[in-house]
Amino acid sequence: ALNKQRICGRVVLVPGAPKAFTMEAPYADAAVQPGFTHAFVQSFFVILATEIGDKTFFIAAIMAMRHSRLTVWTGAVGALVVMTVLSTLLGHMAPLLLPKAYTHYAAVLLFLFFGVRMLREAKDAGEGASDELEEVELELAKKDDVESADALMADEEGGGSSSGGGGGGGGGG
Repeated sequence: ALNKQRICGRVVLVPGAPKAFTMEAPYADAAVQPGFTHAFVQSFFVILATEIGDKTFFIAAIMAMRHSRLTVWTGAVGALVVMTVLSTLLGHMAPLLLPKAYTHYAAVLLFLFFGVRMLREAKDAGEGASDELEEVELELAKKDDVESADALMADEEGGGSSSGGGGGGGGGG
């Protein structure tokens, strides 16, 4: 009799195979797993496509205009490393702690939830990227205002103005 079997992620009919049908990863057999290059290229382009135009993209671009580019780059790369390690650990540990069926359906539900949320945000968005850019600029402006106020208070506590830009003197011609 022909029974269903999952081979390399596809359901096929195999004569005389056991009836057990398990929900395994497409590459459960180590011999058929794609290599490092395939996984690297796939993850690189997926992350690149999803991060371009994201809020963090605009934040890093604006901060690089206002601060040292090396410092901003180091901070952005450091944050990306931390997020990548956390997500990789979660992706590795969740299937070990929970049955594969649960993690599969949890991933489906999360993708569905965030996909619907993203579609709603896109529907409600006006001009898209420019709205997000304005939001980031407002957040950075608020931060700059707070830093300016803190610096002004520090100058006043330190005994007056040390900026040297007083308005006295006539000079010029």
